[in-house]
Amino acid sequence: MTHDLENLREHERQHAILERDIALGREAQQYLYPRRAPVLSQASVWGVTQPARIVSGDLYDFLSFTDSEVGLICADVSGKGTSAALMMANLQAVAHGRLLLFDNGNVRPAPDAFVAALNRDISGRFGDNRYATLFYGEFDSQTHILRYVNAGHTPPILVSAEGEVTRLSGGDLPVGMFPDTTFQERRVMVPGGCSIVVYTDGVSDALNAKGEEFGEERIMHCLSSLSRPMDAEGICEHLAGKVAEWATGAERFDDTTILALAVDAYL
Repeated sequence: MTHDLENLREHERQHAILERDIALGREAQQYLYPRRAPVLSQASVWGVTQPARIVSGDLYDFLSFTDSEVGLICADVSGKGTSAALMMANLQAVAHGRLLLFDNGNVRPAPDAFVAALNRDISGRFGDNRYATLFYGEFDSQTHILRYVNAGHTPPILVSAEGEVTRLSGGDLPVGMFPDTTFQERRVMVPGGCSIVVYTDGVSDALNAKGEEFGEERIMHCLSSLSRPMDAEGICEHLAGKVAEWATGAERFDDTTILALAVDAYL
């Protein structure tokens, strides 16, 4: 009996250590996400994320280039849990390293060149069959042009000032699969009063208590029925709230992340 009690105490001690390490890992990951959104002339950006487990394989981030130019990253690493979280952190670090080299007046690479370089950097780094879907965009609030690359990610959605929603289809392979993959830059005008919403597939795949998916059509309906005007934070909170309401009573099985860009309406 004494031996069994000692084993039980040791088991409880190890469990407490594991729980502490997991909590510290979650806390550390929270600091990888933006602590505040960049201040952008005549536009706003925002993002929200919710892990399915303790830590997440989803990434969203902003890169402030000038007071009118911002970089947008939304990615979904294959797998779940700690391994996906580690790959997510590495992907973010490599992306920052690639872009921050051009902070001192040097020419920044075009989005397609940046994503191609990022793909080469991470291909094979986490073993075979590991990859990440990625949306990378650069928005200039002076020209209202969004230049972007969609590497296997869910199509971003353009919401017009009148509430019309358009899925921006087309894209390339995810990053991390083949080092020589090429990527195509796409461009879209985002006029005043319009917004761009990017999300990971955990949003559309979210299940309710009956096992029904939230689905892309509900996402489109939520965005078309937004109150106007609404900034990027409001858009993210609105859609995230609808997904959370839908998934009440069901276990989360995938990370969910939403990123939004909203352009101020013309006065």
